[in-house]
This record gives sequence, C-alpha cells and structure tokens, in this order.
Amino acid sequence: MTANAKADSKDLFQYLALYDENSEDHENFVPFSMGAPGAESLAGCNQLLDKATRILLSDDGEERFTFQYGPCKGYPGFCREMAKFLSSEYGQTVSREDIMVTAGATQGLHLVATVMFNKDTPVFMEDPTYFIAVKILREDFGMNIIPVPTDSEGINAEKLESMLVQHKPTSIAGQKTPFWGMVYTIPTFNNPKGYCMSPERCRTLIRLARKHDVLLFTEDIYNMLHYDDSPVCPPRLMSYDNHMDEDFQGHVLSNCTFSKILAPGLRLGWIEAPPRIMKYLEKSATAWSGGAFNHYTSKVIASALKEGLIAKHLNKLRKEYRERMDIACSSLRKHLPQDVKVDYPKGGFFIWLELPPSVDTMLLLKLAVEKYKINFIFGASTSPTGGCRNCARLSISFCDKKKIEKGIVAFCEALQEMMETSKGQ
Repeated sequence: MTANAKADSKDLFQYLALYDENSEDHENFVPFSMGAPGAESLAGCNQLLDKATRILLSDDGEERFTFQYGPCKGYPGFCREMAKFLSSEYGQTVSREDIMVTAGATQGLHLVATVMFNKDTPVFMEDPTYFIAVKILREDFGMNIIPVPTDSEGINAEKLESMLVQHKPTSIAGQKTPFWGMVYTIPTFNNPKGYCMSPERCRTLIRLARKHDVLLFTEDIYNMLHYDDSPVCPPRLMSYDNHMDEDFQGHVLSNCTFSKILAPGLRLGWIEAPPRIMKYLEKSATAWSGGAFNHYTSKVIASALKEGLIAKHLNKLRKEYRERMDIACSSLRKHLPQDVKVDYPKGGFFIWLELPPSVDTMLLLKLAVEKYKINFIFGASTSPTGGCRNCARLSISFCDKKKIEKGIVAFCEALQEMMETSKGQ
C-alpha cells in the first residue's frame, strides 16, 4: 500500500478518534475501548469467505437468484442452515421459520423500533447499557427512554415493574402492535457489565412481559463467546418464554449479528422471533422493498455454515478470546487496588470495574490516554442518566495478548496515580 493510499484508508474507529492504525504511535497504544475484533480475530476470514463464495458461485443455475432481490424474510437456505447451527450452539431446537435475515444488529434494532412502535414509545433500558443504542432510540427515533437500574443478576425487576405500571397507557388505541412498550436488554455477557442474567431474573422478566404486554428486545450478540468448557451457550432469555406454557403468546425477540463471531464488515445478522412478532417484520413495506436486507452475503454465509466453516472459526475465536480474558483478569487481580470492585466474566468482550466514588473515570481516561497510552469506555457514557461516573469498561476483543497484559498494568498505574491525587486534594 502506498503512503497516500494508507493515509486515505480510514475506518469507523479513526473517524471516532478511538484508534488510528495509520498513526506513528499506534504500536504503543492499547485501545481497550474497542468492542470489535482486531487483526488476529479477523485472520482467516479471507480464506473462509473465498471458499464459501466459490461454492456459491460454482452453481450457474443459481446466478439469476443470487443477484436478484431475495424473499422478504431472507434466503430460505440461510434460514435453514442458521437454524441447524443455532440449535447446536444453544442446545435446543431453533426453527427456520423463526429466523429473518438482517443487515446486522443495528439494522435489526432499527427495523423493530420503527416498524413495530411509534415515536415516543416507552423503551425501558438497563442502566448502564450499550451506549450507542441509547442514542439510536432517543436521538434518531425520538423514543421515550426510561432507565432501569441493574445489579449483578441483570435488570432490577422490582424497579422495572414499578415503571411499567407507571407508564402503561390506559388504552393501546393507535399502537402498531399488541405491545405498548419495549424492554431493551443484553442478558448474556452484558455490554458493558459482562454478567449473564440469572435464571430467576429471566423468569421474572417473562412474567412481567406477559402481564404488562411489552416486548422483550434482547441483544443476543455475545452468547456464543462463552469461555467455559460447556458445549452450549448459557440459556438465553428467549428459552424462558416457553411455548408450552398455558399463557404463552410470544414476548421475546432475539437480535443477533455476525459482527462479533465473524466480521463486522459483512453487515449481516438475523432476528429470531415467534410468529406473533415475526409477522410484523416480514410483512413490512421495509422488508418488501429490501427483498432480504443482505441477500447475497446471506447466501455466501449459508455455504459457509453448511461446510462447517463458521463453527470452526468460532471455536478458534473462543480459544483466543478465552486466553485474552484470562490474561486480563489475572493481571487485574494482581495489580488493581483492593477497593476496586470487579465481576470477572465467563464470556463476551467486556470487564466492568467499579472504582472508588472519588474517581471520575472521564478524568481518568484523559490521564490514561495522554500519559499511559491506553483508552477505555468511561462509565458515564454508558448510562442513560449520566451515572456510573466512577466505573469503566475494558474490552479484550481488539488487542493481542501482549498488548492486553501491558495495557492492564498501565491502566492500574493510571488508576493508582488518580487515586493518590484525589486523596491529596
């Protein structure tokens, strides 16, 4: 690559000033802010996609279908192979009829929020949560964000029910669907806190959704990145909405993506939902016009799934990320001051730290970037209320193992300096 071409090569992270591979000092910088796969995690995508593409394009009889608009719900072959893959990963049967192709998790959220709900619809969100989702729902769509506190088991169910009662309308006239509101949650390897919602909390959420007629929108993005020796993922929230229950109607939608288990640049994801919910999405004018939101790529990935390439790549990622998480957690245990609270996760990308109340992590971030050459996500940016000011999110997904170990030491040194400075004031 020429110097000019390198200078012109920009990605999302450079535009956000999070990390610039073209900078002179990028080799010494540790970007713990990045919730995305790094170079090592993306290694092998060329070969995987080349093989899958060759398989797809070798069938001349498929050419006129491959490059045409697809079915509204997506290529049936993708839905079939995805259902098989998910059934194996989740340890329970997933129906192809419950799957719809999307152009990634963000587009899935966009589709649901705009097709199924009106502007000003109440959206009950975990506090803290995925910080960009707050901006999407509040600023892009004009929805009414209602933060609900969380603990180590997930969203506070008692607080949630109180808010549901407070905001429930007397009439649903004018609503697009039977759901008057939406609960946005990341129940498995949560972003940013890393926890898995407890079984008891999951059951309570299902009970509340059925009682109050709200949609449980779950971001099931990190579920397959579990680092224990179990052959299947932790139970997802959808598994608790049992269709054998007498009062089952279908209150849970699972929003998923290949961004964390393969490559963000594919812009491919899927929604899994029961017929009661799916009918609004697949029959929408948006889906009708789109003709499958990422038809060609879904056909490539269908080939990859059928050949076992995705499962093989995922196993490689789990091994790599497990080693990174072990290094990060081990180093934190060794170097963190004693009065810092950490819940060490068993999967996903993120480690959440609760620092002493005197530490403002926005100021800590400034010190960390300028002096210690690391960054992270400061807590207040993840909170719809601007809370969590003494909290920080570290990500293990982007950096290699050497950088993680070096970066954790630097983070702890920056924190120690900040704490000593605050004591002296």
